Amino acid sequence: MFSSGILSFLPVTLGIFLVSLIIVVATSARFTRKLEELCEAFNLSIGVLSLLSALGANVPNYVSSAIAIVSGHIDVGIGIIVGSNIFNIAIILGLCTLLTPERSGMTLDVRERRDVRVIAFYALVIALLSFLVISWLPGGPLVTTFHAPGPSNVLFPLMSVLVLSVFGALLIHILRRSHGSAGTTLHHHDYPQRKAPLSIARLAGEVIFTLVIALGGVLVMVQAGQTLTADLRMPSVLAGLLVLAIATSLPNTVVAVSLVRTGEAAACVEEVYSSSSINTALGIVLPLLFWRGILGDRFLLLLDAPVTLALISVVLLYVLRGRISRNIGVILLATYVAWVLLRFWI
Repeated sequence: MFSSGILSFLPVTLGIFLVSLIIVVATSARFTRKLEELCEAFNLSIGVLSLLSALGANVPNYVSSAIAIVSGHIDVGIGIIVGSNIFNIAIILGLCTLLTPERSGMTLDVRERRDVRVIAFYALVIALLSFLVISWLPGGPLVTTFHAPGPSNVLFPLMSVLVLSVFGALLIHILRRSHGSAGTTLHHHDYPQRKAPLSIARLAGEVIFTLVIALGGVLVMVQAGQTLTADLRMPSVLAGLLVLAIATSLPNTVVAVSLVRTGEAAACVEEVYSSSSINTALGIVLPLLFWRGILGDRFLLLLDAPVTLALISVVLLYVLRGRISRNIGVILLATYVAWVLLRFWI
C-alpha cells in the first residue's frame, strides 16, 4: 500500500498508525449505532445484530489471515485469527464487564442465557475442530507423531468440510430467529423513526459507508503495524498473534463496547462468540482447504489452542449462570497479559 521508503521513518509510521487508529475507532462506533437503528427498524433479533456486527467488524481479521495463508505465510495467517480470538474473549469481554452500565457486570435473563449458550457452544465446537484441522497440516503434531502424511491427505479436507458445515449450521440457526419475538428483540432506543423506504435505504447506505471507511483505516493501520514490527525485528508469528491481531480486532472492540454501553449485553456476548466462529471458519479453515502449507510454530497448538478453548469454556460457564461479573472481567484481562508475557518468553 505504501512504499517502504515512506514508512521507514519510525515517527511517520507511528503517526500514520495513530491517525488511522482514531479513524477506525470513530467510524466503528458510528457503524454500530447505525446497525442498531437498522435492525430495530426491521424488528430483527439480537442474534442477527450480533451476526451482522461480527461479519462487518471482523472483515480485516479473516481477510488479512486469508491473504497471509494464500501468500504462504501459514503461521502468520493462523496467528492473526488465534490471537484475535484470544483478544476478543479476554480483552473485549473483560473491558465490557467493566464498561457496562450495570454495577454487577453483564447480566443475562433466562431467554438471553439460552440463546447465547447455543452460539457459545457452536464457537467452542468450531474452535476445537479447527485446531484438529491445523494438527493435520504438514509439520503438525498428528502428522509428525504418527508419521501419517497419507491419511492426512484424506482427513484434512474431510475435517475442513466438517468445520464449515458446523459454521453453516450456526448461520442457519441465527437466521431462523431473524425476526425477534418477545425477549429476543433489541432494547428500545430513542432513535428517530425511519419507516419510510427512502429513510431505510439511506440508513443502510450509512451503515455500508461507515464500514468501508473503518475497513480502509484498518488496512492503513495494519500496513503501518507490519512496518513497525519489521523495524523492531519482531518475529513474524508474534507480529501476527499480537500486533496484527490487535490491530484488526479494534473495530470489533468498538462494536462490542458500543453494544454493552447501550444495554445490549446479550448482543455483545453473542457478537464476540460469533466473531470467533466467523474468524476461524473464514480466516483459517476455508483458505487452508485450498492452500495448505507447513506449520512452523507448534506453540500455536501447544499453548494458544488450550488458552483459546479454556477462555471460551470459562465464559460459557458464566453465561450459563446468567452473569459475567466485573471480577471475572479482571481475571480475563489478567489472563491475556499472562499469555502475552508467556508468548514473548518462549
